[in-house]
Amino acid sequence: MNFRNKTFGDYTNKKTPLLKNYIFSALAGTTWFLQFFFYGMGESKLGNGASSWILHMAFIILIANAWGLVLKEWSGVKKRTFGTVIAGIAIIIISVLVVGYGNSIR
Repeated sequence: MNFRNKTFGDYTNKKTPLLKNYIFSALAGTTWFLQFFFYGMGESKLGNGASSWILHMAFIILIANAWGLVLKEWSGVKKRTFGTVIAGIAIIIISVLVVGYGNSIR
């Protein structure tokens, strides 16, 4: 993409916030690693097999979308697109409730 967009100069451009980019990259990598640590710890406490993986993935998607909304990454998109994001979040929340209910009636 750097070659196609001719953006190799951004790496040496003084206006490019490289320090912020490096910090956010390190933060993203650290949280990505820690999510498996906390998933393993939670799964061992829950002990419900595939359901814990479903809940883990659902919460990753929910948190990522929540950050996207808080940081206004979705500003400027069409209302239909924004509605699709909100509908997706609602469906994930409903699915978490269904999985939770399913696990409670065993």
